[in-house]
Amino acid sequence: MPQSFAIGPLQSLGDALDGLDVALCAFDAQDRALAWNGTFLRFFPEHEGLVHVGEPYAANLRRFYTHRLDAQEIRHIDRYIAAGIERHRQQFRPYHFEHRGLHLHASSQPLAGGGRVRVWRAEQMDAAIGFLPAAGGGASAAAAGLAGRELFDRIPDGLMVCASDHTIQWVNAPFVQMYGLSRSVSATGLTFDEIYHRAWAAGGSDNDDQYRAGAVILRENMRFAGAPFEVPLPRERWCRVIAKGAADGTVFYAHVDITELKRQQYLLAEAERSARESEARLREKSIVLEATLEHMDQGIAKISHDGVVELYNRRALELLDLSPDLMASRPTLAQVLAYLSERGEFVPSPPEVQAMLQKDGGLDRLHVYDRVRPDGTVLEVQTIPIAGGGALRTITDVTARRAAEQRIRHVADHDALTSLLNRAAFLQALRAAVADVRRHSRGMAVLYMDLDGFKPVNDRFGHAVGDQVLAEVASRLRQVAREEDRVARLGGDEFALLQRGVADDQGALRLAERLVEAVSQPITVDVHQLRVGISIGIAMVPPAEGAEATDILLLLRQADMAMYEAKAAGRNRAKVFTA
Repeated sequence: MPQSFAIGPLQSLGDALDGLDVALCAFDAQDRALAWNGTFLRFFPEHEGLVHVGEPYAANLRRFYTHRLDAQEIRHIDRYIAAGIERHRQQFRPYHFEHRGLHLHASSQPLAGGGRVRVWRAEQMDAAIGFLPAAGGGASAAAAGLAGRELFDRIPDGLMVCASDHTIQWVNAPFVQMYGLSRSVSATGLTFDEIYHRAWAAGGSDNDDQYRAGAVILRENMRFAGAPFEVPLPRERWCRVIAKGAADGTVFYAHVDITELKRQQYLLAEAERSARESEARLREKSIVLEATLEHMDQGIAKISHDGVVELYNRRALELLDLSPDLMASRPTLAQVLAYLSERGEFVPSPPEVQAMLQKDGGLDRLHVYDRVRPDGTVLEVQTIPIAGGGALRTITDVTARRAAEQRIRHVADHDALTSLLNRAAFLQALRAAVADVRRHSRGMAVLYMDLDGFKPVNDRFGHAVGDQVLAEVASRLRQVAREEDRVARLGGDEFALLQRGVADDQGALRLAERLVEAVSQPITVDVHQLRVGISIGIAMVPPAEGAEATDILLLLRQADMAMYEAKAAGRNRAKVFTA
C-alpha cells in the first residue's frame, strides 16, 4: 500500500483488497486523489510514480485516456475526461471495460463525509502481467465493513472474512444469495463448513455423491489458506473459493460462481468423448470398408472432380487388367483410358461406347453400358456422379449373366425343335422389315412353306423320326437362306422365310427353287432313307409401293394362299401370289 494511505480503515481495506486482487482508489469531495492500493497500480500501470495525494481526478483520467485512445480519438480527449468526471460523480451501478489485456469490472460508492471510493476487479489477467503479492498488513472484519460494505454488496462475487479460528466475521450480499442465507448476520460466528452443509440441506438436492465430494474438498482445503479450490453447490451449481491470509490471522475468501464454466467444461468433455467414439467408429468402419472393397466381386473406382483416380480396389485391377504401377501413380482417368486403348481393349466395343470413352470418359452423367473385352469378357460399367464433381465407377463381370440372358431370349424367340425363329419372333421381324421398306424403299418377300409327304413319314416311322426330319429340313433352309434373311417354323411342318432387299418376284423365285432343291434331297434317319418335298408360296412387297399400308398378317395369308396354289399345281414347287 503506498504511503499516501493514511486513514486506518482505508489502509486495512486496501490491504484486504490487495489480497483479493481488487484495485481501490479513493477521492475526496473535490475529486482529488486520497489513497490507492498496489493492485490499482498493477491494473493501471500508467499511474505508477505519477499519481499523488491531492491530484485532481481529471489528471488521473488524462493519463488513462492517453494510453487508450488512438490517433483519431485523442483529439476528443477533453470531452472524454469531462464525461468521465460526470460519470464518476453520478455512478452507482457497476460496469465493465477492457484495459491493457484485462477485462475489468468497476464499481463506485460515496464515502461517509464526502468523497468517493472506486474499486476494480479483473475477470481475467493478461499472462504478461500476472498478480503480485499483496502489500503487507492485515485487516479486521470491522475494517472491511466500514467504508466498503455497500460497495462489496455490489460486487458480483461472494466475499467472506474469517477470523484465525475459522469463524465467519462478515459476508457480503452475493455470498448470502449464493449459499441461501436469510441475511448477512446469519453467517456470523459459523464456520464455512456449517454454511456449506446448511446450503445442501436446504437445497433439497438428492445428489448425495456431489455433497459428499464437496465435504471432502472442504476438509482438505479449509485448514489453510492455500491454492484456490472448487466445490459443488445444490441445483447443479459450482463455486471456486480463493483465499488470502493476512498477518493477523484473518483470512479473506472470494467465492466465484463458475457454474457456466463447469457447464462449458462438461460440454467440452462430452464433445471430446463423442469425438473419440466417433473416431473409433469411423476407424472401425474404415477397416470394414477396406476389407469389403478388397474382397468384393465388383470393381470399384472413385474419380475426383479434377479427373484423378483416387480410390480403387483389387478387383478393378483384375477386371480391367490394369498395371498396379500405373494405378499407384495416382493417374487421371484420361491416362487410364489411354493405357487401355493402346492395348486394344476398346476394339470389340460398339462405336458409341468408343466415342464416349475417347471424349470424356462419361463422368458427367448417370449411365450404364456394356464393354466387351478382346478375350470375350463382358463388363458392365456404371457411372454415378458425385455432388461437387467426380464420380464413382463400378465394374462388374456380367459375361455369365449376359450369356444366360441370351439363352433366355433364344428360348423365348426360337422353336425348341429346330432352333428357327418361332411365330411371334417372325412376326416381329416382319414388322421391322416393313418399316425398313418404308424408310429405304427396299423390297421384301415372304415365303410360306409346307412340307410335301411329311405326314406318311410321321405316321409310318413315328414322331421321333418325324422330328429328326423337321430338324434336318430346318438346317437345309438355314443353309440356303442368306445371313440377312430370317427363317422360322410357324408350327407342325409349316415354315416361313423373310427375304430382304429383293426388287421383284424373280429374286424370290430363284431363292424358292434353291430351297425346293435342298429339301428334296434324301434324308437319312438311322437306317432309313427318306424323302419329302416342299411347296412354297410367295408374297411380295415391292420397293415402289412404299408399304405404307402393309398388313403383315395379310402378307402371311397371301403367301399361304400362293403355297396352296403350288400344292394344287403338283407340289414341290413355288408360286407367287397374284391379286
